[in-house]
Amino acid sequence: DEVDKVQFINYAKELPSEQSRNAALSLYCKRVDEAEQILLQSKLFYRAIKMNVKLFKWERALEIAVKNKTHVDTVLAYRQRYLQMKKVEETDPNFLQYMEKIQVDWDTVKEKIKKEKESEGKRQRKTSPFLITYLIFTELL
Repeated sequence: DEVDKVQFINYAKELPSEQSRNAALSLYCKRVDEAEQILLQSKLFYRAIKMNVKLFKWERALEIAVKNKTHVDTVLAYRQRYLQMKKVEETDPNFLQYMEKIQVDWDTVKEKIKKEKESEGKRQRKTSPFLITYLIFTELL
């Protein structure tokens, strides 16, 4: 358990923005909805999408991508990869609809992700006082 806490602290310290660090803290505390709201309010759409993908909340990831008109191909790419690993065909009508319209190209997806991370990296890099205070009071340090 202590190793997990140390790994989390190291991960959170490396995140490029205060908002992403606060969202990571919320997710660590199992407050998924709060983490998502932090990311969406901060317009960190890729991070919100990727969080939902990692949680296998595929429909929510697609909903965020479609609503914000960004990274739909990213969601489809990760979904296709997941289904290929599971050796199953897509059956969700929503995903099938977008897969018919959008061609997935991993090079394009990787470039979009890279640009998104670079853009986020231009935000402030100082450590969040909220994060440090929380870690101290919950004895994570």
